[in-house]
Amino acid sequence: MVVIDDESKSREMIREILKLYCSGVEVVAEGDSVNSGIAAIQEFEPDLVLLDIKMPDGTGFDLLRKTMPVSFHLIFITAYEEYAIKAFKYNAIDYLTKPIDPTELKESIEKASKTIDNENLNVRLKKLLEDYMRPVQPEIGKIVLKTADTIHVVDVEKIVRCESDRNYTAFYMEDNEKIMISKSIKEFVDFLEERNFFRLHHSHIINLKFLRKFKKEDSVCILSDGSEIPVSHRRREELMKLLKSL
Repeated sequence: MVVIDDESKSREMIREILKLYCSGVEVVAEGDSVNSGIAAIQEFEPDLVLLDIKMPDGTGFDLLRKTMPVSFHLIFITAYEEYAIKAFKYNAIDYLTKPIDPTELKESIEKASKTIDNENLNVRLKKLLEDYMRPVQPEIGKIVLKTADTIHVVDVEKIVRCESDRNYTAFYMEDNEKIMISKSIKEFVDFLEERNFFRLHHSHIINLKFLRKFKKEDSVCILSDGSEIPVSHRRREELMKLLKSL
């Protein structure tokens, strides 16, 4: 196996998981960039590659374009990239999200070891690359929010943030209006995350348009309306990566 990930801690964690859960799997080489990853693949001709998406000199997709057709099994690793995940699912390409779950890694490796159809994999990878090169960005549009006595038709881009309150969700608007509806926040996650929103915490989703500061020491985001929203430990790394890419 070759592990290609620009984060040394991530590669170290993968090695530790393999020692504990996949003792028969050997890491023959590592890469921390597109170029070093290509070199490792060409030199060691691995049976399996764990490939990160974002790296300093490009992406895992750039690496694939330069190495196809592939003769190895492939598992993508991603911290957060919504469109990529949807493309993986659509094209039946295996992937893991960070932080990597040991059981999921073991299952993915076992599944890869039982698959011998590299020709079909290359067809799916070709389609994946084509899809990824032309992502469809959804229109921001409007959303209908129904309260007990009113139906609100609001511009999505004017929503500053959403906050969960058990089975209710409060929408805080740019004009300081607050709309409370009797639906849980999880019903809006997919819709909003496709439209420049980010879930900082299981109870909070913010519109990145209104993000003004991220206080790393306190792990708090400050929005344009002055609200301070906590960032969960699990989402902190994803937020940091997202901010670096803006």
